Amino acid sequence: MILFLSLNQSLAKGATIQPVERSAGKLNISIDPRMELLSTVQLLSNYPVINRKLSYSKEIVKYFEPFSSQKAVMLTDSLTQKYGFGYDAPVLFMLYSSQLSELEPQVAFLDYLKQRDFLMSRSGRGDNLEQYRKSIKQFAEISDFETFWNSKVPFYNQILDLTVTEIGRMDFAKTVEDYFNETQESYNIIIAPAFRGGYGPRIPASEGKYNIYACLPTEKNKRNIPYLDGKNLLFWIWHEFGHSFVNPEVEKYTDRVASFDKMFDPIRNAMKRQATGDWETCVKEHIVRAVHIRLIEQYFGSKLSKNFLKFELKRGYIYIEPLLEKLKDFENKRDSNNITFSEFFPELINVMESQYNMEYWKHVNTNFREPGLFSRLLALFKLQRSYKKFIRQQS
Repeated sequence: MILFLSLNQSLAKGATIQPVERSAGKLNISIDPRMELLSTVQLLSNYPVINRKLSYSKEIVKYFEPFSSQKAVMLTDSLTQKYGFGYDAPVLFMLYSSQLSELEPQVAFLDYLKQRDFLMSRSGRGDNLEQYRKSIKQFAEISDFETFWNSKVPFYNQILDLTVTEIGRMDFAKTVEDYFNETQESYNIIIAPAFRGGYGPRIPASEGKYNIYACLPTEKNKRNIPYLDGKNLLFWIWHEFGHSFVNPEVEKYTDRVASFDKMFDPIRNAMKRQATGDWETCVKEHIVRAVHIRLIEQYFGSKLSKNFLKFELKRGYIYIEPLLEKLKDFENKRDSNNITFSEFFPELINVMESQYNMEYWKHVNTNFREPGLFSRLLALFKLQRSYKKFIRQQS
């Protein structure tokens, strides 16, 4: 596997600030100045979903503290508090903006009405998004964000070096393509050390395909350098990349999915605790997590997949077991008849609808209890052991 180091990291003032990048198989792995700028503004604000404990985060706050009263910081608070402009929304918004120093809306966004409407609804509509974009661009100029970025390029390279070493010889993107029997335009991991939680946005490309992203936090630390370790990276990829195959299919059936939204009532509170606030998003999460469990069984065995199923059931994903059974049917047809996930997808909607017709929620446990700390640590230990064994087999 060939690893490529981006050479365009020393920039003249006013030039476009390029990401620090690597390639590993089909994966493009980067640290992106747009996400680091977003993290900086969020760290200076009262934004709740950000990692303030990281040494790097504390360094950002100290460096940019003189600019904490800038409009971008104030708007971050108001848009989050008034309209819920958080989690995936600001990440998608930045991806639809060009790189610094321009940070201009990209043409593709104007052509993709559904995602534009999503961002508009999450930001209070009007010209709020445009005002936010201008304020972030102004923040970057006034605070001289470019100087900070350039000073951290060696640090970003170290993060990528450690992360790429963890990947080894495994082609992570291929595991996703093989399962869905479909391909996308590109597979992109953006590491954002200060993020808390991962996001899987997609940008439309040609011929109905997408440039898909997994925007991920770091979860390990070595010699004060944060990085993504292999097992977490693999599982993030399976989840976040999975959304770019599943979400467009669910969105084709928006009206039909809405017709059985009564299924959301028994799990509404459990889902909201996980930032899943509506039924369509809940359906997407159920299917993505079901695919994830099938991938775990395929690569790590049934014992580990059963443990993950138990975790998901305890967290409120009560409709997942019938989906798992139907996905086995998909896998057989995929292997025997070369059927794609998109072609098979109506069968998964039929499964959800059949659960509605039989009032499935009345026949399963809805007394949800999050797994305790000991159970989580034990599961992580088993996962790490299984992952290391699997990687050795691939080498």
